[in-house]
Amino acid sequence: MLKKLFSFSILFIFPIYLYSQNPETLLGLAEKQMADKELVIAEETLKKALQIDPSFAPAFQALSKLALQKGDLTTANSYSIQAVQADEDYRSWSDGISKIAQKIQNGRTSIQKRMFDDAIKEYSEILSDFPYFPEAAFYIGLTYFKQKNIEGAAEYFKQALDIYPKHGKARKGLNNVTKQFLNNGNNAYKRGDIERATNYYKKAIEFDDSFYLAYFQLGVLEKKMGRSEAAIKYLTSVIEIKPDHDKSWFTLASVHESDGNYKEAIKNYEKAIDINSKYSKAYGNLGKLYTIEGNYELAEKTLNNVIGIDNQYADGFMHLGHLYLIQEKFDLAFDNLIISTELDNRDFNKFFQLATAANSLEKWDDGSKAAQKCTELQKRFGGGWYELGVSAFGKGNKTRAKRYFDEAHKDRDWRELAALKIDEINNPLKYQK
Repeated sequence: MLKKLFSFSILFIFPIYLYSQNPETLLGLAEKQMADKELVIAEETLKKALQIDPSFAPAFQALSKLALQKGDLTTANSYSIQAVQADEDYRSWSDGISKIAQKIQNGRTSIQKRMFDDAIKEYSEILSDFPYFPEAAFYIGLTYFKQKNIEGAAEYFKQALDIYPKHGKARKGLNNVTKQFLNNGNNAYKRGDIERATNYYKKAIEFDDSFYLAYFQLGVLEKKMGRSEAAIKYLTSVIEIKPDHDKSWFTLASVHESDGNYKEAIKNYEKAIDINSKYSKAYGNLGKLYTIEGNYELAEKTLNNVIGIDNQYADGFMHLGHLYLIQEKFDLAFDNLIISTELDNRDFNKFFQLATAANSLEKWDDGSKAAQKCTELQKRFGGGWYELGVSAFGKGNKTRAKRYFDEAHKDRDWRELAALKIDEINNPLKYQK
């Protein structure tokens, strides 16, 4: 019984095997593989057909076409000659391949003479006759690039890559033009032209949807505009394309932080640090959020890490000083905030916190200097005037203190505290212990 079953299986499989090895069948399979851009597999299939029938001219023609699809004109020409040798009916195909080489040379000559329209005409004729030949699209793109027509260049470089994704010259060309879109966008962004910057970034993505830097810049731009949902969408796109882009994780975290979504922000800052263990800003912001969350031990550990990694990172010392202020460890706060302001003397908030620490230690002169600097940097910030008033009051100059508290009172956020201090100056007996 088993012997009969085995014999039946052989009879059943053998015709299928023969059929699958038929050159015509293999040719049809290879043509489908070429249409699906499975060029390596298609080449193997065609060579199998030629092993069965070494004089099978259609396989040589298909190999010639396959080489064209890879942009390899020399190999395409070689296979076209073999097709003619096997069957004279393929003479017109071989002649067509020869004409491609002549038209490419004509195009190059036209470019040298700066006759760009003539060059594009030559290449366009090739592309019309052989729409699967990426070199023709590439050369049109290159001609536009030489004319500084960036969009035209991008369109045809992309077309070449659509035909053959591994076309190295087209990839390099497209990278060059998308970088120009990016640079143009960055320049527009620096000038404050948000609309033009957005258009440039989107144009880069239009031609190369894997260009992660354009998505990143759009994310940064949307964050600046306060559009969190759009920012998160673009930054997520970056991470999908390039998961190790630490700046995108950091920026995504900062968007969540702005939205008050601290848990998600912490997770993303941690991811940025996992990727880049020396990412100072990520450590600083993470320590700040641990402080806000009340996890003081972890905040202190994180912030000590960052100033150990980067002893020139002013915000690291500021966040650590702020942590110590909250815990009323004023000596430690003062020491760290002094370093912070030495490293960065343009941030009013650093001087405000230093003034707070100094006044808490009754270092009135230090508090007064820090608060004065704060008001110089941010005249309308009530906190600076408030601490300036505290310093003056501490030194016994009530008249000057009241004047400073009056300034602080103009800031809605500091109105209540300033009013209490003014009342204390006007009604001292009320506040005597």
